[in-house]
Amino acid sequence: MNSYLIITITGRNITRFLHKCRDNNINILQIRNISHKKIIIKINQNDYNKLKRIKSFYKIEIINSGGLLKYKELINKNKIILICLFIGLIFLILLSNIIFDIKIISNNLELNNKIIKELDYYGIKKYKFKKNYNEIQKIKSTLLNDFKDNIEWLEITEVGTKYEVKIVERKKKQKKENYEYSNIVAGKSGIIKKIYAEDGQKVVDINTYVNKGDIIISGTIMKGEEEKQYINAKGKIYAEIWYDVTIDFPLNYSEKLYTNNKVKRLYIKLNNKYISNNKYKNFERKTIKKLKNNIVPFELGIEEEKEVRIINDRYSLIEAKNKAIEKAKEKILQTLDNDEYIIDEKVLNFKQKNSKIELEMFFSCLEEISKKETFIPNNKNNE
Repeated sequence: MNSYLIITITGRNITRFLHKCRDNNINILQIRNISHKKIIIKINQNDYNKLKRIKSFYKIEIINSGGLLKYKELINKNKIILICLFIGLIFLILLSNIIFDIKIISNNLELNNKIIKELDYYGIKKYKFKKNYNEIQKIKSTLLNDFKDNIEWLEITEVGTKYEVKIVERKKKQKKENYEYSNIVAGKSGIIKKIYAEDGQKVVDINTYVNKGDIIISGTIMKGEEEKQYINAKGKIYAEIWYDVTIDFPLNYSEKLYTNNKVKRLYIKLNNKYISNNKYKNFERKTIKKLKNNIVPFELGIEEEKEVRIINDRYSLIEAKNKAIEKAKEKILQTLDNDEYIIDEKVLNFKQKNSKIELEMFFSCLEEISKKETFIPNNKNNE
């Protein structure tokens, strides 16, 4: 990329000056007339010294530059800032590769102390440089082999400027099988609508009101009035449940809209203060890449700045009421699973209070209320 200069030439008989430039092999890349005594020309930087030799009584002034020369001037102008940034970056990279803490994640204090001593022996300790991936894997394999009777699994993870060593102890498997007997009871009070008994005996009819804790599917199998068998009851119960929901909804509202306008830029962060030239008045920032250290309150990175538009408006009473109803329904639906739904809904009360409305609604919902409850059978020798 050739360097060039933009120069103003002032003096009498400009035409004569241009002839002198031609005679001295000065290549004029561009020329613009300002007046009969003043012109602006564009020349290569290499021709500037020739131009000074023939200027005689003409006045020459550099007004701009381009190409490599412009970049050199820009670098020289910001030399101190660039040097500080470079030193800060090197210092940050250096600190980022030093171990400042080691955390052993295990409940066995005796084993933890042994592992810390071993790690210290292999150079993983405070204020030492971090190990590369291959070295970490080698150390991990050695520790697993040395402590094979005590450790089932071990992982050494780098988290910022510290290492986390997660340990799972090796324990003998203990098998103890205890058969469990249970009933399916109502987890909530309501009217029973559906009963799916996979194992066990139904003891309640459909459309029966039950209280929380009532047995719906019994794990005690009866033959007449005699307890014949005990099992682990399985099944699902669905009932109609009722809710009263009160919602406060503002007449004035604010909405945040995201536009398609976004820009990537370099930023510096000192403590919690950003140093960057923001393009948009309202925006949200998202960090793409960053270099930081928990010890030094300095952060350098690239962020994406996304424009945000804030909309402030006011609802009418009807609009606010409809929005409040939607909000109340959403509140109920968030508590329901995919196989549960709202059966009926009704507005009980609606009033305006200052700059908001208060809405009270009634909902009836179909919900699964199955709850497992274990019991000890009367006959322990039951088969």
